[in-house]
Amino acid sequence: MKEEFKLFVKKRPELINYVNNGKMTWQKFYEQWYLYGEDEAVWSKYKTSSDKFNLSSFIDTIKKVDMNEVQKGVNSMQKAVELLQGLVTKDNASAKESYTPRQLFKKFED
Repeated sequence: MKEEFKLFVKKRPELINYVNNGKMTWQKFYEQWYLYGEDEAVWSKYKTSSDKFNLSSFIDTIKKVDMNEVQKGVNSMQKAVELLQGLVTKDNASAKESYTPRQLFKKFED
């Protein structure tokens, strides 16, 4: 029975979203499957259309984002960019200071 349910879930990957979002549990899905089988009328309410934008799902996803972690990532990127800018600026400044062009018509003895 358990293996049959696993095959059923593989055919309906949208069920995973309901469990991950906390709207359903695997136990409840299993009980429904055990009682009703693969009857389309029971499972049609869990279908998600890929061509529609689901605002509530999007908002749920945004709510789960840890803004502190996002801020840490942004800060790390900012520090890396500043470090690279510092290296490029330092190299350009030292290259300009150390290079003094000499006149082409001078000889080595001059």
